[in-house]
Amino acid sequence: MQDRNSKAQGRTGRRYKAYAAETGVSYQYFFDRRRRVVRPEGAGAGSDFDFVITADQHPPFVLRVFVADGAIRQWHETHGRPLDSNEQYAAAKMRLFHAFDTVENVRKHWLSLVVDEQNVEALLEPLELA
Repeated sequence: MQDRNSKAQGRTGRRYKAYAAETGVSYQYFFDRRRRVVRPEGAGAGSDFDFVITADQHPPFVLRVFVADGAIRQWHETHGRPLDSNEQYAAAKMRLFHAFDTVENVRKHWLSLVVDEQNVEALLEPLELA
């Protein structure tokens, strides 16, 4: 007998993780991929981190968290070292969690989640990377 998580793992090779948001919504998610992009909305170059999300047993959808190269440059200038790939992923995941906790319908924001110069410090502060 397989549970829901093992079925998802067999289909995708990945395991859903759970997150109980402050909005009261129960999310399941997994990281799908990272890819280099240039956002046409003026955000410039960076990386999209794609997460597959389900919310309260609804069908899955993809949310993209854009980590701007400018945010990585600012971190480097402020802390004297670059963010490594794991720390960039952590920034994307922290932005995802922030959206889970503050946005009622994250599905509508599938392209608007951004880590940039204005929020990179606040997002990474709880992780004590500095």
